[in-house]
Amino acid sequence: MKQCPACKTTYTDDSLRFCLADGATLEEVADEQETVVRQGVRVDIGQPPPTSPVVQQDAVQKTGSGIVLKVVIAFLLLCVLGLIVVGAAGAFYYMNSPDANTAAKSPTPAQTVTPSATADPEKEKLQQELANLQKKIENDKKAETNKTPGFESDDLPTAKVNSPNDGFLALRSEPDADKGERLAQIPHNTTVVLENCEKKKVTIGSRTGRWCMVSYGGKAGWVFDAWLTY
Repeated sequence: MKQCPACKTTYTDDSLRFCLADGATLEEVADEQETVVRQGVRVDIGQPPPTSPVVQQDAVQKTGSGIVLKVVIAFLLLCVLGLIVVGAAGAFYYMNSPDANTAAKSPTPAQTVTPSATADPEKEKLQQELANLQKKIENDKKAETNKTPGFESDDLPTAKVNSPNDGFLALRSEPDADKGERLAQIPHNTTVVLENCEKKKVTIGSRTGRWCMVSYGGKAGWVFDAWLTY
């Protein structure tokens, strides 16, 4: 037998845990005699009915879950808002940067990239000068006589490379052993066509000679005639 400690209602059904009148937890009492459950019900006007502990616990859990869910949603909204602010700041900075203003005011027309655009400017300039020089040589050769202008009376328009030690003679882009870039290696005993020679003689190593413009293998350049045989 169980009894409500608040309203003193007794129950013979042992499966009940809470009072049907006020929801208080029932207490075990000695079964002195067989009694009938009193059907008296106390109603407190103006006061809400008591809530069982289980219902209260469920309400607390639901309230806690709702708070956590609201916190997570608020955090996600703050993250999205932060991303929007950062993106807007980046766009504003880019639109007001000097590079963006310059590009907007003076758009550059599309240019076709050629292989020579990535080459060394100095080397490209040198190749252009050599091409112009070769063209000039070809034009002059059409009108020249057997004797090339600028040569002395005992010079010949052709000569052979005489460099048995190295096995070749360097063809350079300029009449200078230090500054002139090596364009090709003319093998020993090769015949070259002399285009012109400087009048001033210089000494390189133990040999004295002149720098001469020659053509070899479709290229025009300078050689030191101390290693030539006229």
